[in-house]
Amino acid sequence: MSLHRILVAVHLVAMALWIGHMLVWSIFAGPALKRVEPEGTAAFLRERMVYLGGLGWPALAVLVPTGLYLLGQRGIGTGDLLTLAFLDRPDGGPIALKLALVLWMILYQSIWGHRPAPIANWVNIAAALLVLGCSVVIVRGWA
Repeated sequence: MSLHRILVAVHLVAMALWIGHMLVWSIFAGPALKRVEPEGTAAFLRERMVYLGGLGWPALAVLVPTGLYLLGQRGIGTGDLLTLAFLDRPDGGPIALKLALVLWMILYQSIWGHRPAPIANWVNIAAALLVLGCSVVIVRGWA
């Protein structure tokens, strides 16, 4: 198996862990902890989960370098990202949208991720689904 295929697989697994972790906590675990009695027990469980950090940040630490590698394989270097030169490519729009959404998700998790923010939470879930859609368009094209 080639290095490229291995890194694609690693990127896909890390993406599944990152988005899956966020979806499980946003849709299931977070709301379930609101129903745990007594409230002190729920607060303790939430505190432990935040302390343990989950899978989100480690997955992101894998996604960034593998994503940069995969963009490099498409002929897009970090210089192209900084100068926005990649926007002239046919897949430039979906790549730009995907990167903007990923930056939003990182910002969201850094600022609001462990606070009650139900509307921002649903916006973050929509961003995750759009990232997946952009990924498919980047790899497979529009048709």
